[in-house]
Amino acid sequence: MLHLLIVDDEPLAVNYLVETLEETPTLQMHITKAYSGKDALNKLGNNKVDILLTDIRMPGMNGMELADEVLIRWPRCRVIFLTGYNDFEYVQSALRIGGVDYVLKTEGDAIIIRAIEKAIGDIEVEVNEDNIIQKARQQVHLALPSLRRDYLIEFLQGEVDCGSARSRRFQELGINLDPSEPVIAVLGRIDAWGTFSAPSDRVLLFYSIHNIAEDYLSIDVRFVSFQLDRTRIVWLVQPREGQPLEAAASALVNCSERIQIACKSLLKVPFSVVLASEATSWEAVSSRIEALKLQLTFRMGAGEEMLITESKADVNESRRSSHSLIEIGRLRSQMHKLDLLESYMDNGMKDQFKELFSELFTVNEALFSDEEGKWLGLELFSHISVFFLTYMNKRELFDIVGTTLQTEKIYSPDLHAGLHEMILFFDELGAVLADHNGRKQVERTHDIIGRVHNYIHQFLHEELSLTKLAEIVYLSPTYFSRMYKQITGQGLLEYINETRIQKAKVLLKTTNKKIHEVAEEVGLESAPYFTRLFRKKTGVTPLEYRESSKGMEAL
Repeated sequence: MLHLLIVDDEPLAVNYLVETLEETPTLQMHITKAYSGKDALNKLGNNKVDILLTDIRMPGMNGMELADEVLIRWPRCRVIFLTGYNDFEYVQSALRIGGVDYVLKTEGDAIIIRAIEKAIGDIEVEVNEDNIIQKARQQVHLALPSLRRDYLIEFLQGEVDCGSARSRRFQELGINLDPSEPVIAVLGRIDAWGTFSAPSDRVLLFYSIHNIAEDYLSIDVRFVSFQLDRTRIVWLVQPREGQPLEAAASALVNCSERIQIACKSLLKVPFSVVLASEATSWEAVSSRIEALKLQLTFRMGAGEEMLITESKADVNESRRSSHSLIEIGRLRSQMHKLDLLESYMDNGMKDQFKELFSELFTVNEALFSDEEGKWLGLELFSHISVFFLTYMNKRELFDIVGTTLQTEKIYSPDLHAGLHEMILFFDELGAVLADHNGRKQVERTHDIIGRVHNYIHQFLHEELSLTKLAEIVYLSPTYFSRMYKQITGQGLLEYINETRIQKAKVLLKTTNKKIHEVAEEVGLESAPYFTRLFRKKTGVTPLEYRESSKGMEAL
């Protein structure tokens, strides 16, 4: 929603203009009104303004000076000056700034609305300008290494795209590999940091190793490399186009040894490398990397500067069916998505929580039937258990849940009759938490509306701006305005005006105060504006209403 700032030293003119604009259906804007240049800057604070509509001639800071201040803070702001015939020299100099329009005060509301609509159109065009897109492309280019790593890490966690989507992502991220052909996985490990002990130095070390590897590998193979974790690097390798896979495997052995030697001689850092014994499909890359981690961990030796080629026996010994590996990889990737459930529970969205939880953890129980599957089940339980324990501890929800469910089941796998019962328990737990949070959210929202209504009734005689009312409940004006309308079905200004009119009716019936005194007591300093608003809401003037009330009393 765009933000319009209206500034004039005549409050009646400002209030009338605000009411006119709020009644114009084509102008859905957040409006701030001010009665001087300094008042405008104080009310704005750090809030961005998109359109400034200001009188030029004002005491103290005039409209030109105010526009200069606003444009320094928000150069993209559009400025519309309200001018008289004798202000042409001011307008002529202002138009040279660009993004500035002017309206003669005598031209009426329609011309002002047209100028605002033109400013809105200009803003929309600017947002869609090619230079904005170009800047975004430049930012993506700078972030490309990080985006590429994030994508490949997700890939290793089981987020495997279909072939066409993978091909598109490879092209977008500059991954010079064939997404339909198998790859050879290579895992490197920094065995000791040497002089690269500071965190900033370690980033430099990873870049240095990447550059060394590129110097050697790029001659013979195509590859992509990325930092896997604090000490390890992954290379995914394919032969150059037209070359056999065996040529790439042979080149890898020679290049790996050279990379090790260069790391030791140039960087003074010991570096171990383990090579997969055969190429693997993209779907099975994750399990292949896990196997290489084990090779580095459990192979006999000094533990530093190892150069290992995985043996075929090692591969066959740990190999499960490709279907099982893919299913296990999918399940492990779902464990990394647990945080997606958090927002649904926080926002009381029980149905959405249950739908996503079912999607994540509908599993093939056959995977958990053997001895190895038992440990996989315990792994699944531990991930879900830790997620809910952390969520409930942070929000102090154990007392709430304890009245509904057996909380010991959250951290005790033996209390569940089986995998299916365990998943059903956590599904129900999440639903209970979402229900609780939903009720609390409704209570807090109604409390917010109640506090604002109380403030309005207590301080009706004062200026009741959206900004001031939003500050009372610690919300942004735009969000509070939208929330208020969603909850009550009417705009905040509409409620304030109705409250003013109701109090004015009471005063007109029960006191002899003059019309301008009644207007001041309900927060409207201008008696003519009060009369116009009263007639609009009731169909009669305040004086006619008072007289009709007296007639009723006589009867």
